[in-house]
Amino acid sequence: MIAEALAALVSTMSGFAVTAVVAGEAGVCTIVAEPPDLVLAGVDPGSGAGFGLVRSIRARMPDVEMVIVADSLQPDVVKLVLEQELDGLLLTHMSASVVATSLDEVAHGRAVLPVGWQRMLVDEHDDPLELLSERQLEVMKLVADGCSYDEIGARLFITVNTVKFHVRSIFERLGVCNRMAAARVFAERSAAAQARHHGQT
Repeated sequence: MIAEALAALVSTMSGFAVTAVVAGEAGVCTIVAEPPDLVLAGVDPGSGAGFGLVRSIRARMPDVEMVIVADSLQPDVVKLVLEQELDGLLLTHMSASVVATSLDEVAHGRAVLPVGWQRMLVDEHDDPLELLSERQLEVMKLVADGCSYDEIGARLFITVNTVKFHVRSIFERLGVCNRMAAARVFAERSAAAQARHHGQT
């Protein structure tokens, strides 16, 4: 029902067209056969349903924009978004106007996450760098080294828009608002980690 409702909503949005509504792992073949610009994937935090599908799609189509839809904001859902470097997370209780605005944001290269998503991870991490994915750590290191977005994209073989997406996500996860502050946090945490390592050896 939710999938059909979302499909109906998206079909009314200017600039969007629904190419298919699929279910389960069998649907991955349909998606791969005719790659869309954006995939909306439903997941169930309680049962874990849909998590494998998201990972399968990401593995076979690493560059496709993907947004997941869930009934509630849960740590495992937020982790899935971060680990798979997805483009956003929508909740089923969001209004049609919010969903439409969010998808338009994604279409223009901006990530969308519900208010309060950071709190899902706060209790599990003392070090904010632990919230960053491996790719985001690579981007963060180059940011700290003073590289421009173009230079980062060239070194990591990703687009400038992808670099900007990662940098915005990094800022949010580190609780900073600019490159200098992010570089300072990165340097401080890296130094602390090295000190802990030397202290243990």
